[in-house]
Amino acid sequence: MVTAIHRKTIQNSITLRGIGVHSGKMVTLRLHPAEANTGLIFYLYKGTQKIRIPVSLDHVVDTSNATTIGDGSSNRVQTIEHLLAAVHTLGITDCIFEIDSVEVPIMDGSSLPFWEGIRSAGIRVLEETIEPITIANPIWVVDGDKYLVMLPSDELKVTYSIDFNHPLLRGQSYTTTLDESILGTDILPARTFGFLKDVEALQARGLAMGGSLDNAVVLTDDGYLNETLRYDNECVRHKILDLIGDLAVMGRPFRGHLIASKAGHALDISLAKCIMSQVTGNELTQFKSKRVPLFSKKQAAR
Repeated sequence: MVTAIHRKTIQNSITLRGIGVHSGKMVTLRLHPAEANTGLIFYLYKGTQKIRIPVSLDHVVDTSNATTIGDGSSNRVQTIEHLLAAVHTLGITDCIFEIDSVEVPIMDGSSLPFWEGIRSAGIRVLEETIEPITIANPIWVVDGDKYLVMLPSDELKVTYSIDFNHPLLRGQSYTTTLDESILGTDILPARTFGFLKDVEALQARGLAMGGSLDNAVVLTDDGYLNETLRYDNECVRHKILDLIGDLAVMGRPFRGHLIASKAGHALDISLAKCIMSQVTGNELTQFKSKRVPLFSKKQAAR
């Protein structure tokens, strides 16, 4: 039996400012309380325009370098996963995000500033409830040697493995439960990472213009450019952060044992779509089985 939990929003509005990792420009992001059942909604400000872009799987338009949502035309907001990982961790189901750029600020490369900002704003528990997503059968997606699986579980757990062509990132794996406390201390502070050799190629495409050692773990051919890491296995922890943020696009809390190997944003979103397809079907079936027939078979035969 799935126990419904109370929806939550933030108590007070907050403003966060930081550099966009791809544009290199300053971004202002404002978070506002919302009524129950509003969901998570971005409002993108472009001049005098205020463009509404809901956070939902139907609005995901790109997963190549980050998770990007759009309104069906040219209006987009990218790199939403770090913010959403913090939102999921704190159980926020209803919130308005106002942003003046096409990307969420990178801050320090992790979810920690968003988590701390939301906590400082306070959290308001709403009267309305929402049922967490749970699954009855395993769900998986595969792309070559990459895969992502969700197994039934009464709690949220993850087993994540990465295997990059780098001496420090070969066969790195991490398994943990993911309650609010563990997410807040062991996952959300993990920073995004990249390879120094890829920087020039990214910048030639107009990407990573705001990337630096202040907001990323940078790997050289045989080590790290950064003087220190937050964790010995910070890179695999950040991949877990991304996974949680990407799955938060489903718009509901979720439980299960996630098993990932060399996954990324595209596979994360593919799994989310499979999960929602199965959950929607199961919930419709349960709803139909509970319906009371309008008349009996005997009455129909008269």
